[in-house]
Amino acid sequence: MALLFSLGHTTLWGQRENNIEFNLWYAKPGDTFRVYGKTANVRAQPGKMETITDSLPCGTLVVVREQAGHMEQLKGIYAPWVRIRYGAGKEGYIWLGMLALGSRTDKAQQTFLYGLDWISPSRAKDDDYQPAIWHVKAKALDPALQLLDEKEFVVKALETSVTEAKLLGDMGLEGTSDIWRIQFGGEACGIPTDYFYFGWTGRQLLALPGKSEVGDAGVFYHSETLLFPKEPGGQPGRIIRLAEEGEADEEKTDPNGETVFKVKKTREVYAWDGHQAKKL
Repeated sequence: MALLFSLGHTTLWGQRENNIEFNLWYAKPGDTFRVYGKTANVRAQPGKMETITDSLPCGTLVVVREQAGHMEQLKGIYAPWVRIRYGAGKEGYIWLGMLALGSRTDKAQQTFLYGLDWISPSRAKDDDYQPAIWHVKAKALDPALQLLDEKEFVVKALETSVTEAKLLGDMGLEGTSDIWRIQFGGEACGIPTDYFYFGWTGRQLLALPGKSEVGDAGVFYHSETLLFPKEPGGQPGRIIRLAEEGEADEEKTDPNGETVFKVKKTREVYAWDGHQAKKL
């Protein structure tokens, strides 16, 4: 299953104003997804009041057959119903919000998946706009698809339209067998991309420092890099975050006429004790 879903492609469904979250799935006929919710009801027709024909546990693989032309908002998430195929040729309808945004399986056949749990809506008061908050859960399942651990984190939905996840290996971080990186971001200038990291011990997900990047061409940029022990510049028992900010100097250009940036660099070091990272 592809883990990159982009608003830049033509989606199958129209978009209700101020609701962009369902574009994250970018579900096309033939795409494979895993069930994200603890259980997901399959129904005879699209709609939460329709007859339940089956119930699928978290991690079950399903294949999207087609969109159902029916949108619904549940738990603050606005998403369509889709017709799916699963198991030995079974079919039915499921609400897209019950499917994971992405998943990966490691060498031990443990499955890592993540999805939207619920959404706090955006609001504006006295010209103070507060973006919607996406409450996301990362889950780890054993080979029998039994839940081993889960962790919740939040994403500020500032025109976020792309998500991606990768397993990076242990990166030399003691006590972990893998590091899982989950990305949420946008494609427009000024829209940040945030990266969330979790260390995997084989039984538990451990929250790690994250990073962020944002920029507007020719105006400003902010970028961050995380260095783990195995990487060039990394140190044993340490996670290092390097940050660089650049702001265009309107009064200066280089010999080629390009914008000159005022640059500021910072460095943060976290000590890792095998269970948590503490900023030094």
